Amino acid sequence: MGIAGRRRRADFFKYRAASSDQLPGRRVASELGVTTSGPTSAEALDMLSTGIVLADRTGQMVRRNAAADALVDSWDDGVVGRRVLERLSDAVRPGASATIEQVRTPGVQPRVYEVTVRPVGVGSPIGQTSNGAVALFDDITERVRVEAVRRDFVANVSHELKTPVGAISLLAEALEGERDLEVVERLTGRIGNEARRVSDLVEDLLDLRSIEEGDVGGATTVDLVEVAAEVLERVQPLAQRRGVSMEAGLPAVARVIGNHAQLLSLLRNLLENGVKYSDAGGSVQLDIAKNGDEMVVRVADRGIGIPQRDHDRVFERFYRVDRARARDTGGSGLGLSIVRNVVQGHRGSVELASQEGEGTTVTVRLPVGLVPLGADL
Repeated sequence: MGIAGRRRRADFFKYRAASSDQLPGRRVASELGVTTSGPTSAEALDMLSTGIVLADRTGQMVRRNAAADALVDSWDDGVVGRRVLERLSDAVRPGASATIEQVRTPGVQPRVYEVTVRPVGVGSPIGQTSNGAVALFDDITERVRVEAVRRDFVANVSHELKTPVGAISLLAEALEGERDLEVVERLTGRIGNEARRVSDLVEDLLDLRSIEEGDVGGATTVDLVEVAAEVLERVQPLAQRRGVSMEAGLPAVARVIGNHAQLLSLLRNLLENGVKYSDAGGSVQLDIAKNGDEMVVRVADRGIGIPQRDHDRVFERFYRVDRARARDTGGSGLGLSIVRNVVQGHRGSVELASQEGEGTTVTVRLPVGLVPLGADL
C-alpha cells in the first residue's frame, strides 16, 4: 500500500472514531470515564453483578447494564427503579454530592437494595459543572439478614449469660457472712445450678460454632449405640434430679459414617430437651433402628409439647416457646439449632411432631454410608 493509500485508510478510521463518539450513550460514557471503544465494553458491563446506570448532564438515563434491568422491579413504577432515576436527577443539580441509601421493596418477601449515586463534574472545584451521573446498586437482602442474625445472636448471648452470672453474684453476696448451715447449703446449691447454666451455655455455643464451621475433625465410622450409651449415662443425673425416667430401644450395632463429636452433641441435646421439658414422673424414650439405607433416631417424651404455631421456629438459635419454663429448666435455646446443623452436615433430615400438653417426638434420619458435607478425610 502506498503513502496515499495509508493516508486514506487513516482518515477513514479517524472518521469512524469521530462518528462513534457522536452516539449519545458512548459520548456520555466517555465523559464519565467509561471505556466504550467496541462491543467488548458493553459485554464487560453486562457481566457485572452490580447494577450500573449512566445519566447525561440533564439527569436522563442514557445507558444501563443487564444487571440493572435484572435487579430493578420496574423503571416506570417500581420502587427501586423510581428511586434510582430520582437520585440521578438530583445528582446533576449544582452542588450535588454523592449519596448512598438502602431501598426496601414492599411485599411478603421484601428485598433490600443499596443504591449509590455519584455526580460526575468537570472544571475546577469552584466552577464545577455537571457532566452526568452514575448509579450503582446491589441486592443486599442476604447481607442485611445475616447482620440482623449476628446482632440478635450477640444480644441473646449477652442476655443468657447476664441472668445466671447476675444470680451467682447476688447469691455469693447473700452467702458472705452467713452462719446458718441450712441457708449456706441452700445458697451454694443454687450457685451450683447457675454455674451449670453458664457452663452448659458455653458448651452449646462452642458446639454450635464448631458444627457450623466444620472444624471438629474428619468423618469416621461411628456406632450410634455406643454414642447413645455414653449420652444416657451423662444425662441420667439430670433425669434423676427432675424425676424423669429414660428408656432406650437399641439394636446390637448402628454404624454410620459421621463425626463422633457432632453425633454425641445431637443425641445429648435431644435427650436433655426431652428431660427438661417433661414433668416429674414423665418418661423419655430413645429408639434407634435401621431402615433401608438410613439409620433412624427417634426421641419421644410426654412433656409439655410445642404449640403448632411454633413448630417452624423451634430450630432457630435461642428460640424458646416458653421463656419462663426455660429459666426453670436452664435451657440455652440452642439445642434444636445444634441438632439441625448436625443433621444438615450429615446430609440427613429431621422431623418434629408435637402437640401441646401431650409431648414431642423428634425423628432424625441419617444416611448410613454417605460422608458428611465438608468432611476432612
